[in-house]
Amino acid sequence: TDGLDPVVRRDVLSALLDYVSHRQATVFISSHLVHELERICDWIGVMDNGRLITEVPMERFKNGIKRLRVAGAPATAAGAPFLILAREHGNGGAETWVVRDWEPEMAAYFATIGAALNDVIDLDLEEGFVELLRTFRSPRS
Repeated sequence: TDGLDPVVRRDVLSALLDYVSHRQATVFISSHLVHELERICDWIGVMDNGRLITEVPMERFKNGIKRLRVAGAPATAAGAPFLILAREHGNGGAETWVVRDWEPEMAAYFATIGAALNDVIDLDLEEGFVELLRTFRSPRS
């Protein structure tokens, strides 16, 4: 729908949703307009360089990728019940973590490593997409 005016874009997306719901059809959409996908898709697959790196229900992807504010974490976070996509050191020992497969009950993990979880921040689909791809594209050491 890139290049369409807003009225036509909404009409096209509405027609697509009507078709899918009436025919019980599956439609594959490839788009860089991530905000549109968030509104119309119930599953998401993320590809990078021809490789499928995740395929999950949309809500699971959106609910499972978070930015965490953590204080007092050890250098190695062994046994984490989630996948750590990024870990950035901040001022005063606080860190920002981006994690995947997060569930609220996992907050208890931080006490087991002597750290404090200060904040859990939701990411929208585009932010989650960018963080996931950044992890897969970063140089491996």
